[in-house]
Amino acid sequence: MALIKKYQPLKRRLKKLVGFLHLWIGLVSGIIICISMIGASIFVWQEELTNWYYSDIIYNTKKSKEALPISELHQRVSNAYPGKEFNFLFVENDPARNYAFRSYKGSENPGWTWPSGITHYLLVFINPYTGEVIGHIDKRTDWITLSRFLHQTLLLEYEIGTGIIGVAGLVMIFMALSGLILWWPKTIRSLKRRLKVKWNASFKRVNWDLHATGGFYTYLLILFFAITGLVWSYSWWSDGIVRLMGDDPEQIFSFQELPEIDSLNYINGLDIAYQNALGSRADWKKITLGIPSPKQDKGRILAGISYRSDDSWWSTIDYYHYDPKTGKQYESFTHDEKLLSEKWRHSNYQMHVGSIYGLPTKIIAFICALFFAILPVSGFLIWWGRRKKDHNHRQKSACI
Repeated sequence: MALIKKYQPLKRRLKKLVGFLHLWIGLVSGIIICISMIGASIFVWQEELTNWYYSDIIYNTKKSKEALPISELHQRVSNAYPGKEFNFLFVENDPARNYAFRSYKGSENPGWTWPSGITHYLLVFINPYTGEVIGHIDKRTDWITLSRFLHQTLLLEYEIGTGIIGVAGLVMIFMALSGLILWWPKTIRSLKRRLKVKWNASFKRVNWDLHATGGFYTYLLILFFAITGLVWSYSWWSDGIVRLMGDDPEQIFSFQELPEIDSLNYINGLDIAYQNALGSRADWKKITLGIPSPKQDKGRILAGISYRSDDSWWSTIDYYHYDPKTGKQYESFTHDEKLLSEKWRHSNYQMHVGSIYGLPTKIIAFICALFFAILPVSGFLIWWGRRKKDHNHRQKSACI
């Protein structure tokens, strides 16, 4: 008992230090976290919003028995947008959806903003049955895409923005852990009060309960979303997770040497490769086709086949590599062949945005993003209320 009493002052001092850091780090970083989380709450629904907002170019009504060859569709899109290379094709397993080709080129002289780092970023839709180029989404100005980069970079140049958000992610981890220390009750009676929000109390009390109690119930989710988000800011963070999973960061995603590209016949095998990928899985949901550039000395046609498996907790994607000159498959990398860290890395994006298990996890991610945006505001109001109370107290003391 004497030993416990001896360490009580140290415990109080440590908790006071934690409270000081929690307050001032939260106040300094609050506006960044709030803005970033507002962007996240919108981007959670990027698939649904895109399908609704751009439905006139995403969906088609003219369907014949078979789609045109991919090489022909690629050529028609290239002719419609001269001077632009289209290096990715996205095909959904839905005959009512148009195919989408992506063209991206970074800027050689980026400024301070995210769009300034991009020369062009287009998603072009083409009717696969008629070959008609329907239209495009300009990702540099698309408000749904901007919501993602509001969250990821604060709409600043990518390297600058991800650096700031990376620090904010580390701050969120600290705030979650320090908040748990500050929340931790001294007695069972206090615990009962801190596990619920007293909705019929004053605004100050409700705000404090939402901040403290809500923070307690969501602190594991705060840690989860911060941990998965930091992957895009710090390579050492991603490598650390790989090592925790028992794998070597230098050894994962190791593939055979790329085949050489003949600039005159660099996508001759595109149709063969696509048909091979199409027949690889009957239960496929989406095919992403990476198309090499004729400017490359070496390259491959890369097919990513997404499917839903009830036997896996992960986002399941099989990869197939093809020689662009012949369309011959020379390497495969299926989900079942992946190391644990490779399964995680291929699932990290879906986990972070809440799409890993469909609507239920999207709703969780959406609610969390909104709540995380509110936490800095509620914390500021707690600080402001105490500051105002202390100021009034000092004024009264001076008048006595």
